[in-house]
Parts: sequence; structure tokens; C-alpha cells
Amino acid sequence: MKTFTFQVASAAVLAVCASAPLQAQPVAAGSPVRGGTLAVPIHVGEPSTYDCHATNSPAVMWRIAPHYSTLLKIDPDQFPRVVGDLAKSWTVSPDQLEYRFTLNSNVKFHDGSVMTSADVKASFDRMRNPPPGVVSLRQGMLSGIQSIETPDDHTIVFRFGHASTTSLQLLAMPYACIYSAKLMASDPSYPFKRVMGTGPFRFVRHTPGADWVGERFEGYFGAGKPYLDGFRMLSISPVAATNTLLAGQVAYTMSGLTPPEVKRVLEARGDSVVLRGGNNATTFLPWFAINNQRDGLKDERVRRALNLALDRWGASKAMEQITPMFKVGGLVRPGSTFARSDAELAKLPGFGHDIEAARKEARRLLAAAGKTDLKLTVVNNRAFSYFGVYVADQLSKIGVTVDHQALATPQVAARRVSGDYDLIFDSPAEYSDDPSIQLSYFEPFSTNRANLARFGDVKFVEMFNAQQRDFNPASRLKRVRELESYLLEKSYVMPLFWQSRKRVMDSRLRGLEGDYPSNYVKIDLADLWIAPAAGK
Repeated sequence: MKTFTFQVASAAVLAVCASAPLQAQPVAAGSPVRGGTLAVPIHVGEPSTYDCHATNSPAVMWRIAPHYSTLLKIDPDQFPRVVGDLAKSWTVSPDQLEYRFTLNSNVKFHDGSVMTSADVKASFDRMRNPPPGVVSLRQGMLSGIQSIETPDDHTIVFRFGHASTTSLQLLAMPYACIYSAKLMASDPSYPFKRVMGTGPFRFVRHTPGADWVGERFEGYFGAGKPYLDGFRMLSISPVAATNTLLAGQVAYTMSGLTPPEVKRVLEARGDSVVLRGGNNATTFLPWFAINNQRDGLKDERVRRALNLALDRWGASKAMEQITPMFKVGGLVRPGSTFARSDAELAKLPGFGHDIEAARKEARRLLAAAGKTDLKLTVVNNRAFSYFGVYVADQLSKIGVTVDHQALATPQVAARRVSGDYDLIFDSPAEYSDDPSIQLSYFEPFSTNRANLARFGDVKFVEMFNAQQRDFNPASRLKRVRELESYLLEKSYVMPLFWQSRKRVMDSRLRGLEGDYPSNYVKIDLADLWIAPAAGK
């Protein structure tokens, strides 16, 4: 590891510094300048696919996003407001069923071909109605779309079957990469194995275990963007990612830092870095999905017992010292419009403060279900192995034995598809905190392969649809609270802790100054730039 880190270091230092030493004091914010190559470590493993439509994983999205455009995107500075990407304007019908988008007219793919509305339609059709052999995790989220029409090359019309509070946010999902219709027609698997979009950066190479490299696409439709010459994402372990930041070899890390890590980096780097974020919870909630197709876990008493065993309040302070995922919350983001107070949350299953009483009830439920000797296989991403250790410890308190399997990202992806697990590490769509986005995870597995709990619940669908179509803020809040309570009673997943992401960044880096609520904003890197060193 030392040799690999040293080899990466020399290249990464040159990349971030852009041939000049880092300035001790941040320069004043000014107009963006072009130049420089950004180096960033990716700590969550190698991608299992190149296909945005088939993944929820940041291992894929953080690497892929700079190469693709989406119809819409979430505004990071006015979260979760929707702004255009490929769409330069749009209108909505009075009944909120028809959304008509006018596309930018100067968009080209990286192979030089012109992008039109046909490419947008083909990409969304692929997500909502995937052809044989194509995996789409977006099918359930986009099931409300009734039709898509393309009156001309620069106009696309989406018609929905019902009005929804979140139609625009659904169309703004970062996973909705726009692919070439022509290439998909000749090779339906092209998105899986080839990177070719209309994004700000052209794909250069992916060397598994080493790096992912992109270069500026001079034909990008965003005026004057991107500012960077290119980027290099280093494939590295979580510990090594922090060490490269500590040594000044990267501009920032995608992971949040713990208080001890923040202290170490600030002491070592001084005024050459700045601390950003960490004041609020982000939209990232890791959990273990509970496989409802397994005989022992079909009984909701068993699933609820597993949730009751976790001492979330007691573990929160310890978690803060080892991970940025430490905030206690329900199934909606703490601090958001729909979140409960701590006192209200404590009334829900798995969130009470009397852990001994909760575990006594858990053991009673297991006995009633005839599962006092329960043994579970827990499949985990090795980047988050501490969560598997935590869950195994907590479940042992109620007599449950755990086989914790901490695997590489591609292996986890394979198990997701096969269903070979009792519990598996996962998270909901994390680009928006609206319940229609976050809770869409629980839509029936029959049309929603993102649902790794692998169930279908008619009552959930009724409650979910009702809140989604309720435009009255007060009554919608009530519906969301009832839906959250219902899901926690059913215990389809075992929620862990919400993320609060503190990041130490190179003081010359511009474009990432905010405390962003999502890990999935600004990941196309189009707005980022490196300020020149003093005297340059």
C-alpha cells in the first residue's frame, strides 16, 4: 500500500497544484479561470457497471456523472429546486399532467453526433420500460409517466397519468443519464460497457484498482464550461483517501471526515485548506434491507425484532468518531420539512430510549414467531464494514447469530441481483429529501428492482400514492408521517444513521463552497475551478 500511495501521490500532487505550489492563504473569490486537473479519491470500491440506469451506487455515479447530461438537475444552492440541464425551459399544463421541455439546440455527444429529443425519449423509455436483458432501477420511480412524445428535435413532452408533487424532481434524478439512441439501437448494452455522453468531460480511461480519468469536452453545450482541463479519480481505500488529503495529494475526498480526522488534516495543512459542511444531515441514509423472500423474514414480528435490537441513540456518539453517518433519524431526512422531533421519533419502533425494554420485546417477538435460534447472512460493502460489525453485535443481544460478509462493490452488486442474502447494505435514492423520492424505494419489487427488501405491499402503494398526489402541505405532512410509521412497523429495512458530511478542501478549489444536503449535487464537476496561486 505504501508503494501504491507514493506513486499516486506524485501524479496527484502535480494534478491538483497545476504546476504551482499551494497557496497558504485562500485567494479572493473571482471569475472562474480555466486550467488544472482535479484529483479526488473514490473510497467506495470499483464500479460494477458503467450504466447509470442500472445503479444506485456512488461507486458508479461519482465516476460516470461528469461524462453525461440529464434533462433536469437539482439546484445545489436552492435545494431541492429543479433547474435545467439539457432542458433550457419548460411549461406545465394547468392540470399538471403535461410537461413540455425545450432542449438546448447546441448539444453534441462526445463522438460528434448531435443530440436530439429522440435521445432523451429513448433514454427515459429504456428506464421506464427496459428491454429484455437490460436492468433498470428506475422503472418504479417513472411508472407514473403515461407517454413521451417528440414533436420536433428540440421539444419533448412527458404526459403523466396523475398529478404529483414531485414530477419535476423525478425527471431530475442524477441516474437519468441521456444516452445515444443510435448507439442503443445498434447495441442495447452499450451503456453497460462504454462511456459516451454529452457531459462536460470526455472519458479517457478506467484502470481498475488505479484510476478513472476524464478530459475537458471542448464541444460541451454549457457556455465556457467546464473550467478544469480534466479530472483523475483515484481508486483507493477509505483510510488511504484520508491520508492523501492529509498529505495534500488531493483536493478533497467524497467521504465526510470524522472529528479526529478533521483535526488531523487541519493541523497538518493549516491555511492551505478550509472546512466545509457538516451543519446538517444529508440525504444519505444507509440501511440493511431485509429480504422478505426468505422464510424466516417473511414474518413481520421477526423483522420488527431485528429493528428493536438496535440501540441507535446509544451508538450515535460512538459512530460519530468513526464515520460521518451518525445522526439518528427516521425514514425522512432530519431537519427537513417532513422530519419528526426527537421526542416524536422515540415513539416509533426501534427508536425508543429504553433499549432493555426494546430488546425484551424483540426476544418476545422472536419466541412468538418460533425463531429463537435465528441465523442471518448479512452482505455488506467492505467500505462500510463497521456497520456490519455494529449490527452483528446488536443482534447478538437478542440471540440472533450473524454471518457478516464484507465484500467488494461488484460482489455486493451480484448478490443484490441474485437475492442471495438475508440482510444487505443499501440506501434509498439520495438526491432529494422529498418522501416521493426517498420512499419510492419501497414500491413493489415486481416493477422496482431497487427494492432489495424484495416485497410488494398494497397498503403501502395506496398510502404512497395518496401523499404523492396531495398538494396541501398540512395534510400531506400528516400522510407522510402515517406512511413512515407504517413502514417502521413493518420493518422492511433496518435504518442505521443519517450522514452529516464535514469536508476539508484545498483552499484554492472553487465551486464547492456550500453545505450541500446531497452527495449527488455538483458531481458532474462542470462548475469547479482551481484559483491561481498568488502571483500567477
